[in-house]
Amino acid sequence: MQITELQTPRTILRPFSAGHAMETFAWFGDPEVMKFTPFGPDESVTATLDRIRRYLEHQAQYGFAKWMILERGTGKPIGDSGLMYCSECRRFEPGYRLLPDYWNKGLATEAASAWLQHGVHELGLTDLMAFTHPDNVASVRVLEKIGFRFSHRAVLMGMPSKIFTLPDSSY
Repeated sequence: MQITELQTPRTILRPFSAGHAMETFAWFGDPEVMKFTPFGPDESVTATLDRIRRYLEHQAQYGFAKWMILERGTGKPIGDSGLMYCSECRRFEPGYRLLPDYWNKGLATEAASAWLQHGVHELGLTDLMAFTHPDNVASVRVLEKIGFRFSHRAVLMGMPSKIFTLPDSSY
């Protein structure tokens, strides 16, 4: 089932297009936002465009990818969220990022939960996993709130990581 939008009480999630590179560089290029990601911030708008192209390739292959998070009231792009295939883990995993002004408001939890519910109920994904840097306390909280449970530590994509799994009964 191909969809073009997910909604939460305060956000709208929509696929990226190549035309979004300039405005999304606001978070993809932000060292604080990208602090706990395996490869750090994008160094240029061109790098963000390359990232978006990878998301579009994933979208074409699987029917979903990381999408922009838009503030519902204004339509302003404030971050990204989605499910991506992690080839290193051979599973799909959720991800989310927000501009700092939108941290600690429950928006990452809303977006990640919408993707998780869609992934499980509409796409039939049953073997999801998640990972985050051990120092990313906010991300750990989001994962736990949406039903993931800590499994073990490992190095993924060259980054020390806490690995989380989704118990069968969560959704």
